[in-house]
Amino acid sequence: MPISFIAFLIIGIIIIAAGAFLMGARISKAAQKEASKKANQIPYAQSLAENTAKFNYGSFTDARDGETYRTVQIGNQVWMAENLRFQAEGSFPPNNQEENVKEYGRLYTWHSALGLPEEPAEDSTASHLDLTKHVHEKNYQGIAPEGWHIPSNKEWEELLAQLKADEDLRSACEWRKPGKDSLGFFALPAGYRFGNGSFLHFGDRTRFWSKDKYCGRANAYRLSITEESMDIEGVYRSDAVSVRCIKNT
Repeated sequence: MPISFIAFLIIGIIIIAAGAFLMGARISKAAQKEASKKANQIPYAQSLAENTAKFNYGSFTDARDGETYRTVQIGNQVWMAENLRFQAEGSFPPNNQEENVKEYGRLYTWHSALGLPEEPAEDSTASHLDLTKHVHEKNYQGIAPEGWHIPSNKEWEELLAQLKADEDLRSACEWRKPGKDSLGFFALPAGYRFGNGSFLHFGDRTRFWSKDKYCGRANAYRLSITEESMDIEGVYRSDAVSVRCIKNT
């Protein structure tokens, strides 16, 4: 057998073995990731019952649709302890499944959350400013029920100042890595929807609108919560994310 053929055969075996090793590593990594997704076995009902026993929740019923929400006082603020479920144009069920709405609320574009009509691209800056001029007012209601409003960056920052760790807002259930939920906020990983119709990160991330505008006409601020971090940053207003209402002061 020619030496060159033997060398070729050996190289081929090495390549196949290396490929098999890498494939095995990928499969192992994917299996570990899938296992981590299933690591949290705390049922929603159990987590909710424990919170109800621990925190002095109030209750509020939205007169528009009869939906009742838990409320919680955190510092000097009173928040809904559930995501808004009010059905409106520009709102969507999390992960595009209506059965998720009961627990996770609905996802809203910024214009929907603020109760504003969508803006045609050709609209002038002057008309945009006229359309959104009331957003800066204190207790701007938007799509919130009477007596409540869409939070500002300042109000989100006041809430975050109450935290000792990033996991203090996350619920103990539904996330792969259970949160501490030390304030009774009960943030669930509802994910979000891009303007192109794609639903992402259901089960491992959530975002909440701020009423504040960011960098021109196309963006607005949101609070993002993941299993590793929290931040307030700008995203496209055409994205659909969750809404948490805060009580008027």
